[in-house]
Amino acid sequence: MDVYRGLPNLTVPNGCELSIGNFDGVHRGHQALIERMLSAARAADRPAGIITFSPHPRHVLHPEDKPAYLTTMDERLELLAALGLDFAIVYPFTTDTARTSAATFVRDLVQHLHMRRLWVGPDFALGRGREGDIPALRRLGQEMGFTVEVVEPILIDGQEVRSVRIRQALAAGQVDLATRMLGRYHYLVGEVTRGAGRGQEIGIPTVNLSPSTERLIPARGVYATWCHVGDRRLPAATNIGVRPTFDNGPLTIEAHILDFGEEIYGQQIRMDFVLQLRPERRFEDVQALIRQIHRDIDNTRRALIPPSPHFEELEHTADWSIRVYGKDFPDLLSQAGAAMFQLQAVDMRANPQVWRPIEVEAPDREALLVTWLNELLYHSDEMGESYTRFVIDEAEPTRVRARVGGVPGLGERAHIKAVTYHDLSVQEAPAGWTATIVFDT
Repeated sequence: MDVYRGLPNLTVPNGCELSIGNFDGVHRGHQALIERMLSAARAADRPAGIITFSPHPRHVLHPEDKPAYLTTMDERLELLAALGLDFAIVYPFTTDTARTSAATFVRDLVQHLHMRRLWVGPDFALGRGREGDIPALRRLGQEMGFTVEVVEPILIDGQEVRSVRIRQALAAGQVDLATRMLGRYHYLVGEVTRGAGRGQEIGIPTVNLSPSTERLIPARGVYATWCHVGDRRLPAATNIGVRPTFDNGPLTIEAHILDFGEEIYGQQIRMDFVLQLRPERRFEDVQALIRQIHRDIDNTRRALIPPSPHFEELEHTADWSIRVYGKDFPDLLSQAGAAMFQLQAVDMRANPQVWRPIEVEAPDREALLVTWLNELLYHSDEMGESYTRFVIDEAEPTRVRARVGGVPGLGERAHIKAVTYHDLSVQEAPAGWTATIVFDT
């Protein structure tokens, strides 16, 4: 993809196909529009490109309310190039740009780029005071020899995919919703810097990320993330916050990379945000914080790493019976859920495409285990999806609160109808927890 700073004079005998916008994030709505434009361009034997603005127009028009970027310009251009565009124009947005009439702007596009078709969304407008809305652009097109194609927005959960909606999701910690709208994980890139060293002091070392100050940082809290160190992708429990248990200091991004002990200070790494595990909060003492961090690490493993459930099938006169093992009660619940879907030949390596909240109550642990598994089956049948990750937010003797990661479709093996109370047992032992479960198939 050729990149120009300002309008070039293109030599294109058949003209070009063009789209105009900020394209911050290059989200699924942008991707759908560009895909449509590229298909039409190839059919017409024309090059296809985009114009993106730098800085974001709001930085010039409303400097008091300028948005943080989902992507830097270099990241944006890299993502756009991967879609197959022929060219991209980084157009400097200034107060003079804001005062330019729609007619003058599009006349320049026709003269310099030989634009033959303009691809936009339904609420697109350009020029002074947004005077160049779609009806106005179509009138200008009749005069200047181009047409306007309008591509309807993509909907996720009934909401239009827009950069502003993705910013709102990230500001609320909903990184999983942002993933669905972006079509990839929201990520930060930066240098690993030295922090206060408190993680090392409490036996949970962390690396500190220093991203671009213009990039949008998700809400304060703890996240399951992937850290890209060189060519390796490593799971990490990452905290964004001000360390309220210690000193309420400046905002930091600290990642505990699981099972990792290398010195990487000064290196550039990328951090992909998968799921918020919990909001930031203050703990009564350091020991309470350490206990919670270990729970966060366990949930990071559950969110990111394909489960290998620890269970065995038992002889039974009918149906399926298993004995499942867990290091503690939350792990037992996670292991039982994973075992149930693995028995149905679900590919447990599949990364979740959606996360579902699950909350159940029951009189005791035995009933709670059955209710938990039957709730998973109900959601699986209702949504037409299977679950491959099991994050346990809270597990009390009579209550479970969790998020489960789902993928479309059901398992290829005989479908489990229900979890029964027949021969049910849940037991705690010095080595951990065990449960015997019988499934009705």
